[in-house]
Amino acid sequence: MIRTKVDPLWFKRCCAFHLQFFPDREALSKLCDLQESIERNSTAPLLRVPATSLHMTVATLLNAATQLRIPNHEVWKRKGERWKAIVEKLVEETPPIELHFDEVAASEAAIFVRAQEPVELRELRSAISDAICFEHWRPTPPQIAHMTLFRFSAVEWLPAVDFNAGFLPVGVRVGSLQLLEERVYPNVDVNMLSEPLLQGRSPR
Repeated sequence: MIRTKVDPLWFKRCCAFHLQFFPDREALSKLCDLQESIERNSTAPLLRVPATSLHMTVATLLNAATQLRIPNHEVWKRKGERWKAIVEKLVEETPPIELHFDEVAASEAAIFVRAQEPVELRELRSAISDAICFEHWRPTPPQIAHMTLFRFSAVEWLPAVDFNAGFLPVGVRVGSLQLLEERVYPNVDVNMLSEPLLQGRSPR
């Protein structure tokens, strides 16, 4: 049993900067079918992540909840162009990444699909974390490869459920990433800053 917690940022304005991967049309269709299956078979207080917002975060440069000395938008004014150049260079030095999302899991904060974290993804995340710094603060990269399907709207006990109704695995090839500014959580309103290509990937 998992005791859920309410997401305080849901559909609220924010200021955050992320490097993310968005699934292609085929993968997105499978993820939406999985969401529908979970909604039909779960009594949990679910907040469904919109289809256009489904993504995997590679690294968060500035988190919506980060408490720094100055507001995030001011940090970005000072550091953003340099950070953008660093991230683009690191992405372009990374080979394309193969991911296989093969498990649905739940935490107190979300229901998500996850994949094994390939070494290329782990090394890219580590390199970004090492390169991005504001005063004494550095971003902490995610520890798993995952895409959030739902958050929760209430505090309840969530029973253990087999959420995978035959929609997994979902395989994707990461050939490009998106550096974006998030204005409304969760990725409901974003400003795309750049779309760097991974090494060996031809532009679309």
